[in-house]
Parts: sequence; C-alpha cells; structure tokens
Amino acid sequence: ASDVIINLASSSKEKPDPNSLVFGATFTDHMLCIDWSKETGWQRPVIKPFQNLSLHPAVSALHYAIQLFEGLKAYRGEDGKIRLFRPKLNMERMHRSALRMTLPVSTSNLYCPQFLWC
Repeated sequence: ASDVIINLASSSKEKPDPNSLVFGATFTDHMLCIDWSKETGWQRPVIKPFQNLSLHPAVSALHYAIQLFEGLKAYRGEDGKIRLFRPKLNMERMHRSALRMTLPVSTSNLYCPQFLWC
C-alpha cells in the first residue's frame, strides 16, 4: 500500500441512489492507473481523479483487440462496510489471461496490492 500514489479529486460527485446504479453508466470519482513500458516495466500504482484516457491512434487494442479486462466487484455489507468479492481470484485470473495473451506480467504484488486486502 505504501507504493500507491494517491491524488484525490478536488471535489466529489453527489452519490447516486444505490438502486439506480447502471453498469457502464455510473462511475466513481477516481481511477487506478498502472503504467508499463518495455524499458522500465511496471510503475507505481496511481489512484487519481477520473478522467478520459489518452490513447495513441495506433494502439493495438484499437486495431487487433489485444487487451484484458477483469471486473472486480465490491459490495456494501449490512454493517455499512464495503467488501471486495474475491479480489485475489480476480487478480489470479488476470495474471493467467495476460500469460495466455503473451502480454507482460508482473512478478510483484501489483496483481494483489495491499490496498485490495487480498
């Protein structure tokens, strides 16, 4: 968790009614980004304000669909606490998918960082 850089948004959106949440249409105030390059490998994770992504027009995912997605689920318990649903299994599945797709993988704890409490 100490490796994570946290840049909070200057203001927060009004929280929506939980009964009105729609997948793919309701977003948080923040996003997690972890950069990777062939020269330096995986960089420190950054939690930052939600923003548009900047992609080069020739990025392979736009042309050849070489990409991964793993949806991590979180639920609010009866005690009001937010709990992640099987985060370690999600990260292990993402790791296997990356290997299968011959995408770069990390040998560090990036697949199950401390802030996910795996």
